Amino acid sequence: MKSVFKCFVALTTGLLFAGAALASHGISTGTVKSVDTNKKEFILTDSEGKDLTINLGKDVVINRAGKESSTDLRANDAINVCYDKGTKTWTASFILVNEGAHKDFTLVHGKFKSYDADTKEFTNTESGGKDKVYQMGNAKVRLNMKASKIEDIKIGDITLAIVNPIGGTPSLNALMVSRKS
Repeated sequence: MKSVFKCFVALTTGLLFAGAALASHGISTGTVKSVDTNKKEFILTDSEGKDLTINLGKDVVINRAGKESSTDLRANDAINVCYDKGTKTWTASFILVNEGAHKDFTLVHGKFKSYDADTKEFTNTESGGKDKVYQMGNAKVRLNMKASKIEDIKIGDITLAIVNPIGGTPSLNALMVSRKS
């Protein structure tokens, strides 16, 4: 009985810490209302019609049609943005511009759970502890923003995925993994 209780406590503690790590990041979708390059911030009108002011982080990546930059954000862009939730300010780390062939792609944040090399399926634990399976296909994989391969990713690594939701099983376009050294 004691070992069952210890397992329960360990599992609950692990889930709480995983949830806290994911809770410090947010993903929002909406339309860019304006960009202020002097202040390094933009205003996003989210899907609920609320205006959010988000800072552009010093290492922000803006993905437009598969090409990445740190400056290619414009008013009226439809976007998905991953940001760090600070106590007073939110800071964007990755922005996916939804246009052209990428107009339906979404950002998904989570933790790496597993990879099945036979089926080429990646399992991500997302907010709320829910597991989601994605087809890897020819997805690019980066570890700490350097080209990598899925075999280098470890269970529990923080993930940010660009997902193509069209088709039977959503597929990955890119998988970015953060790991503290």
